[in-house]
Amino acid sequence: MVSTLRNNNTIYPMDEDLFIFLKKWFSGLIEGIERLNDETWPKILEMTGRACAQVHSGDIFKESWDSTRNLDDFIERINHKMNENIYQKIDETTIKVSYSECKCPLVVSGLIESPVICNCSPNWLMENFEHITGDNVMVTTKQTILRGSKSCEFLVSL
Repeated sequence: MVSTLRNNNTIYPMDEDLFIFLKKWFSGLIEGIERLNDETWPKILEMTGRACAQVHSGDIFKESWDSTRNLDDFIERINHKMNENIYQKIDETTIKVSYSECKCPLVVSGLIESPVICNCSPNWLMENFEHITGDNVMVTTKQTILRGSKSCEFLVSL
């Protein structure tokens, strides 16, 4: 076994052949995305980020929100569930999201190394926050680890 994929505390072992296949496949996908024009590739990563949220975290966000429906309490609950102080309320409509390490399962497992994947994260956040608020939100990427920063930081505008 070379690596594992994790999803909601379920571990999926990968043998070496599968790992090599997936790493090559994702490498080709990322290379193809990098060749697309600036109007096309963001649409692909919007859908992947949203799909990841639906599978990976949407229920955690929804459960935390539904149990309080108060932004301060929600942030406290979601930080507790994530076992890290990731979310910080800046004001009534802005949340700062800061990760000290990349949380993307594709990066953590070693399948993707390209900073192109960082364009998935704002859409992941957007899907999670739109899911709980029922309103459109905007997410701004401030910095990411794969782009050379010490942390990943985003601003969520509700």
